[in-house]
Amino acid sequence: MEILFSTDEIQELKDCRELFEDMKVDDIEVTCFEIIDDLIHGNDIYQREDIVYAYEQFELAVELLKDIEWFDSSKLEILLPKVKQLLIAIHFD
Repeated sequence: MEILFSTDEIQELKDCRELFEDMKVDDIEVTCFEIIDDLIHGNDIYQREDIVYAYEQFELAVELLKDIEWFDSSKLEILLPKVKQLLIAIHFD
């Protein structure tokens, strides 16, 4: 698979992973950043449902972060299509 993410983009995802670590929304743990990070690094240990859910959760997280005044979500908004491309590539391989 071609490299989709720059070093800065991977760092942005890692920062979000730390930001959302141990966070739950409606009693459901936010795991999308962990799953995306694992997939970027070739750890394809997830079921199809987990991958689809990770993308849905990532979309929601980006929308949530857009509404937080102090958080610059522009980088994540740019990453949204790349994450989708990654998850589709993993899903159909």
